[in-house]
Amino acid sequence: MSERESEKVSPPGFATASAGLEDAETDPLEIIEWATATVDRLAVATSFQSSGMVLLHMLRTRKPDIPILFLNTGFHFAETLTFARQIAESWDLKVVELRGKHESPQKQAELLGPSLYRRDPDHCCHINKVEPLQTALEEYDGWISGLRRDQSSERAASVRIAQAQMLPSGRIILKLHPLANWTKEDVDSYVAHHRIPTHPLLEKGFPSIGCWPCTQPVDKDRGPRAGRWSGSDKTECGIHTFGRVIESRETEAEQ
Repeated sequence: MSERESEKVSPPGFATASAGLEDAETDPLEIIEWATATVDRLAVATSFQSSGMVLLHMLRTRKPDIPILFLNTGFHFAETLTFARQIAESWDLKVVELRGKHESPQKQAELLGPSLYRRDPDHCCHINKVEPLQTALEEYDGWISGLRRDQSSERAASVRIAQAQMLPSGRIILKLHPLANWTKEDVDSYVAHHRIPTHPLLEKGFPSIGCWPCTQPVDKDRGPRAGRWSGSDKTECGIHTFGRVIESRETEAEQ
């Protein structure tokens, strides 16, 4: 990496600085090394599933003190909370727990009525995931996510390795997807090679794990996003679709 490329870049310069990353052959570690050298205030968001665990493993030797944003919605499976706590302790991670303004499912029910996740799952996701993340990201210049293009047709069409994202305040930050070009097989191979612990619910038929009211186990031949919001046309919680700055060469497809 040249001296020019390793200099810190301010948010308005991200589009130009990150242009060279969009290459099918770009190694995720190379992307992470670019990000840690270039983006001043950097965070990673994860729910401790396999792609996220791969990113955390890669980041441990590049930026071990990176803030790890974890959206504690209050509706996680007990297995998720236990696994996240165990990994945070054993890997000495700097986890930043994010919650909605209402702070708990009980308070949410008092304010908005019971079972909001069934009556209006989009609103439930917004107040428990989107708003807390948007607020937290005001403190950063960029963040890393484990999205991959092979996870859904929507992600295949829209996920770029580096994307500008506008916060409600109008600030532009950079969102990075180092594993965008990887497949599930790539992730599984990395996990096996490095003996990385995996979420216990993966072995119980959950290919993707979110909040317990909106996640179900599915047959192995279903897609990697199957089991989320089953019975509805909802496919995303919203944390990857808000405020994205669309470049001319991109489509309008949501993540």
